[in-house]
Amino acid sequence: MKKITVENFDGTKEEVELVNAFDVKDLNRNFVILSKGESLGEGMSKVYISEVIEENLGVYKLVGITDESVWDKVKQAMKEIVQGGETA
Repeated sequence: MKKITVENFDGTKEEVELVNAFDVKDLNRNFVILSKGESLGEGMSKVYISEVIEENLGVYKLVGITDESVWDKVKQAMKEIVQGGETA
């Protein structure tokens, strides 16, 4: 998996794994699935899903998903990726 560096709100930087990147055409928005290598046990890993917004040319911001209807569409897109075997 590809490693990327993200900057946290407190200014610290953290290297994370980019698990997948995808768009939700109905919303015309882009999303990423990231991992910090945290285990949930039983072979499961904790992942983070965020919207990606380009603030300036080549500078991106990760935004949490707070709208339930957006979250429903993101979950549906992730199901389609898993069923179709697509990757970033």
